[in-house]
Amino acid sequence: MNDAASLFLVLFGLPSLILAIAFAAVALKAPRGGAVLCGMLLVSILPLLFWANRGGFMATAGWLIALSIVIAASGFIAAVYNLLRRGKSPPPKDGRPS
Repeated sequence: MNDAASLFLVLFGLPSLILAIAFAAVALKAPRGGAVLCGMLLVSILPLLFWANRGGFMATAGWLIALSIVIAASGFIAAVYNLLRRGKSPPPKDGRPS
C-alpha cells in the first residue's frame, strides 16, 4: 500500500466506518435522530466514494468506504422501519379519545 492510500485509509476510511457503526447503533435506539445522522453520513460519504474511485484508492482502501455506506444505509432503513412501525399506536384501553 503506498503512502497516499494509507493516508486515505487513516483520514477517510476508518473514521467513516466508525461513524457508520455508531450512527447505525443510534438508529436502533432513537430512530428519528439515527435516521437523520445516517442520512447525513450517506450524503457526505457518496461524493467521497466517487473521489476515491477517480483517485485510484478503491483498489486498496475503498472497501472501507463501501462497507460504511452499506452500514449507514442499513441503519437508515432500520430507523425508517422503526419510525413507521411505531407510528400506529393502539387506541387507549379506557375508551377516552387521545
